[in-house]
This record gives sequence, structure tokens and C-alpha cells, in this order.
Amino acid sequence: MPVRAVVVFLNLLLLFFLGPSMAWASNGPAEPPRPALTVSVQQVDFVEMERILSATGNIRPWQDASVSVQTTGLRLKAVFADVGDVVQAGQLLAEFDDTIIRTEIDQTRAAIIQAQASLEQATQNAKRIRRLMGSGAVSQQEADQILAAEKINQAQLASAQAALLGQEQRLAYTRLLAPYDGVVSAKSAILGAVYSPGQELFHLIVQNKLQWEASVSSRHLSELETGTKAILHVGEGVVEGTVRQQSPALNEQTRQAIVYVDLVPSPLVKAGMFVRGDFKLGTREVIVLPRQALVLRDGFYYVFVLEENNRVALRKIDIGQSLPDGVEVLSGLVAGDTIVVKGARFLEDGDTVRVAQVAADTVPGMASVTASGAAFARAGQ
Repeated sequence: MPVRAVVVFLNLLLLFFLGPSMAWASNGPAEPPRPALTVSVQQVDFVEMERILSATGNIRPWQDASVSVQTTGLRLKAVFADVGDVVQAGQLLAEFDDTIIRTEIDQTRAAIIQAQASLEQATQNAKRIRRLMGSGAVSQQEADQILAAEKINQAQLASAQAALLGQEQRLAYTRLLAPYDGVVSAKSAILGAVYSPGQELFHLIVQNKLQWEASVSSRHLSELETGTKAILHVGEGVVEGTVRQQSPALNEQTRQAIVYVDLVPSPLVKAGMFVRGDFKLGTREVIVLPRQALVLRDGFYYVFVLEENNRVALRKIDIGQSLPDGVEVLSGLVAGDTIVVKGARFLEDGDTVRVAQVAADTVPGMASVTASGAAFARAGQ
């Protein structure tokens, strides 16, 4: 018998004897899938959370005041205030040399006395003329001149008196007084300098009162009312404030409005600071997840939800504000869902997992699962 025929015969014989056992092996019970990873899980539930709206903005004075020069040609001879000084309304800040003005006042007062004497004489002359008018004793031209002299002297006296008032007012301007209670935030006064009217020598923060001008998106403005509390984070400390009002118009480029917050006096805040703060909007019930449970894929956030037979399903969620203990979930989960926490980033949709036995007192908020997988600790406890 040829060798090739022998090989074919032996193969057929082998299939005849082993065929039934191979068929039985293929139809036997399938082995359960092996777990892909050991994970920890947590059952989600609603928790009470304080709603926070974060914003940034500048610290500015509630109201400014400028102390400017109101006279000209005078030398600054004394300065009594410096930057940082707390001043009261009417307090003397600086003083100009008033020698020239006082001399002019003395000259004007002498001119007033002279004008008064001239007027008295002109008035007497006018009285006599009025008695003689119509009698033919004086000509009409002479009478008109005397009556005109009376009016001229009256005008000269009034002019001298007005000049005296102006000089006395100019004398008052040589003393720069604080217009309001406040603190000096800037000073440009230099001894011996001569200034022009309108030049600012001091800048005040009225009542030393500061405000936070927070930029807030238009969609959140309706949540902020007068009296809403705010907390500013300044270095290692915090400063409290209260919403006073909102700007009546939005910025056309940013579509944001300015919210003005009155601040409690504090050495931590200074005008010109740019700080972050949080508005307290009250409390609400939300679902909060630990950040470790989040899976970022293709720009969206997902979590793995534990289903029957310890299989996990990838579920897309929408997150809200960031919190100290996690993130807020806006949609995608309901109370009672069990999600994977540790190990979530190494899983794929449909994987089978092994749930770790975690003590609830060692990992707060983490589910402690029994052998049957039925017992979970309440989130947030």
C-alpha cells in the first residue's frame, strides 16, 4: 500500500474515535469571564450643598475725592498729610504762602474806605442839586454831572467790595482742607512748588471704604440680589462682602456685567488688587462625585456604572461646579447608581470587575461591598 494512502487512513481513523469527545467539549458549560481589575465603588445619592458662584474682579474705592489747587501764582509753604493718613472732613492738608493776598486785601480795604468817603460827598452834592433842580439856580448840565458822580462813586464802592470778597475767597483757597472723612491714597504736593488751578495735590478714598467690582456672566445675574453674601480670597485670608448693586449694562465684548460688592473693612484688601471671590447662593441637593471616578474621553466626562454580574457600563455625564470634595453632577446619574471610583481610568465599557472589600470607616463615602455585592454605604457619610 502506498505511504500516502496509509497516512489518509490513519487520519480518518483518528477522527472517528475522537469526534464525540470533541463535540462534548465544545457544548459544555462556558467558563465565567475573568475580572479585568479590582476596583472600589460608591453608591451615589443626593447631598446638601451650598451653591457657590465664583468670579474675579478689581478692588476699587467706593468713592474717590480729589483735593486740587484753586488759586494760582502762590508757593506751597507747608504740607500736613501724607499717603496712608486717615483724615477728617475740614482737616488742613496743605497751605500756600498768602503774603501777597493779604497785602492785596489790605489795599482793597483802603480803597473801600476811600470809595465810601467819595460816595458820601457825592451823595450830599446830589441831595443839594435835587433840591435846587427846577428853580433855575443850576443848569441841567451841572445837575446831570453831580448826579452821575454819585452813581460812579456807588459803582466804585461796589467794585471794591466785590474785589475784597474775591481776595478773601482766594485767601481761603490757600488752605487745602479735606472735603470728606477718608484716607490719603496719593500725594503729589511738593514744598516750594507753584501750581496752576486744577492740579491735584491729594487723592482720598472716601470713608476708607472699598468695593469689589466682580465680573459676572449675564446668565448668572438673576441669581445675585442685593444683600447676597460674598467671600473674597486674599492670600491666606478671606474678606466678607455684600452685594450692593449691579451695573445697568453689559460689556459688549465679554457679555459680562459688573456686580458691586461692599466690603467689610480689612487690612487684607487694598485698592488696585485683582482677586477671586465666591458668591453664596444658598443650598440645594446635588449629586457629588469624587474626581477619581471621572473619566475624560474625547472632551467629555464619563463614569463607569456597576451593573449585574459585576459588569461596568460607560455612561456620559455633565458636571457642574468644582467642590473641595469632588464635582457636582448635573445629569447622567440618579440616586442609587453605583459607580467605580478607584480603577475607573483603566476600564473599558463592558469589563467585568472584582469589587474590593473596603471598610467604610477608613474610606469615608466609599461603598463597602459584601460577598453578595448587596450592601453599600450611603454617599457623603
